[in-house]
Amino acid sequence: MTPTNTGGLPDDLTGLLRRPALPLPRTPPDQLVAPVAPRLSVVVPTRNEAHNVEPLLRRLDDALRGLASEVIFVDDSDDGTPEAIIRVRPTVGLPVRVHHRAPRDRVGGLGGAVSEGFALCAAPYAVIIDGDLQHPPETIPALFAAAEHDDADVVIGSRYMPGGSASGLAGATRHLVSTGSNLLCRLAFPRRLRGVSDVMSGFFLVRVAAVDQAGLRPDGYKILLELLATAGPLRIREVGYAFAERHAGASNASMSEGVRFARRLFSLRVPRPARFALVGASGTVPNLLGTAALHHLGLHYLAAAILATQLAIAWNFVGCELLVWDRQAGSRRRRYPAFAIINNLDLVVRLPLLALLVGRWGVGLGTATLLSLAAAVIVRYLVVERLVYRRRPAGSPAPTTPAAAASPAPTRAPFGSARTSRPSRRPGVNRPGGLSWPAGTPGEEASDAAT
Repeated sequence: MTPTNTGGLPDDLTGLLRRPALPLPRTPPDQLVAPVAPRLSVVVPTRNEAHNVEPLLRRLDDALRGLASEVIFVDDSDDGTPEAIIRVRPTVGLPVRVHHRAPRDRVGGLGGAVSEGFALCAAPYAVIIDGDLQHPPETIPALFAAAEHDDADVVIGSRYMPGGSASGLAGATRHLVSTGSNLLCRLAFPRRLRGVSDVMSGFFLVRVAAVDQAGLRPDGYKILLELLATAGPLRIREVGYAFAERHAGASNASMSEGVRFARRLFSLRVPRPARFALVGASGTVPNLLGTAALHHLGLHYLAAAILATQLAIAWNFVGCELLVWDRQAGSRRRRYPAFAIINNLDLVVRLPLLALLVGRWGVGLGTATLLSLAAAVIVRYLVVERLVYRRRPAGSPAPTTPAAAASPAPTRAPFGSARTSRPSRRPGVNRPGGLSWPAGTPGEEASDAAT
C-alpha cells in the first residue's frame, strides 16, 4: 500500500496506520510556503509504552519548539501504543510518523528498531531516546548544540560525567549492572572507547551519514556499543543528563537482555575464526569425556570415538549457532544435517591418525584424541563457513525489511566519505575533552587489541 504523505513527509510507512488525506485549502501561488526540511529526527523505539506516549510527545513538542524536527516511532508493541500515538499526534506541532513492526519483523530487538529508524530519518542528525521518559527530552537541544558546535559525529547523553546522574536506576543491583557493564565494555575496547563515560547509554545523537547501516547487526537494546565498536573514526562528545525514573509501565530490561548483551559484546570483540576455534575447543570436553566413558564401558576405542564425536558435533552446532554465526537466516533443522555430515567427514582423517597414535606409537587415548581434533579445526572452519553458513556474495543487494521496501531511504555516502576532507581527524589524535578517534574499519569484528 502507498503511504499517505502529509507535509511532504511519509506518514505511516507500514500502510496500516494512516490518517485520512484531507483536502487542502486553496492558497494563492504568491502565498505558498515550501515545507521546512527537518534538521533533526527524533527516533523513539517503543514496546508497550501506550501510557507514556502523550507526556513524551508534549515534552518533545515544548523542548524542540523553534528547531525544525520530526518524530519517528519505531514500534514493537502489542498494547495499543500505535493507536495512542495517532490519537495524540494532531494535538502537537511536530510531524510524527509511526512505523509499526509486526512480530515476525522484530529482528534485533530494540537495537534493530533503532537501526530501522536510521533508514527512515529525513534529517542529517538523529536523536535516539527511549519512550519511558527516563531520558529527558529537554536535553535534546543541548545534544544538538554540541553536535553543531564541535562538528561531532556522536553526542552521548551521559549519566556518569559532571552534570549527569543515574538516580533513576531502580535499586543497587541495576546500578551495579550498569557500572559493571560500562567497565567491561571499556576493558574490551580500550582504544575505541577511551574517554567515553557511558557506553551503555540509550540516549544519544548521531550524524546519520556516519552510520554504516549495512554493517550494523544489533541484538538487544545497547546499540550505541555496536555503533562505536564497528564504525570508523568518530568525533565523539558527551553531555551530562539526569536519568529519571520510569514514568509508567514496566521496564524492558531483563535477564535475557543481559545475555544478549554479553553474547554481542563477545561477538564484537572476538573475530569469527577465533570464536569458531573456541567453540571447537569447548567441544573437546564432551568428546574426551564421552570417548573415555564409552571405552571404560567396554567399547573399542575407535567405536567410542565415533559415538563421542556425535555428542561433540551437537555441542559444537549449538555453539556455532549462538556465538559464531548468530541470527543466521534460515532453518537450524536444515543446517544441522550438513553440519553433522561435514564434521563426521573429518573422522576419515582422525580415525587413521588416532589408530596410528594409539595402536602403533602407544600414545595415551586422551592425548591422541586431542591431537587428532586439533588437526581438523582449520579445515573444518573453512568448509563449514563455505557450505553451511554461506555469506551473501559481495555486490548483491542487502535483504530489506517490509518497511524499507515500502519507503526506500535516501541514498547516502558510505561512512567516512563525507569527511575525507577533514585532515584534522587523524587516527589516534586526542581531541579536547580527553576523547580520541582511533583508526578502524566498519565491520562486525573490531580490530583493536584488548590491552
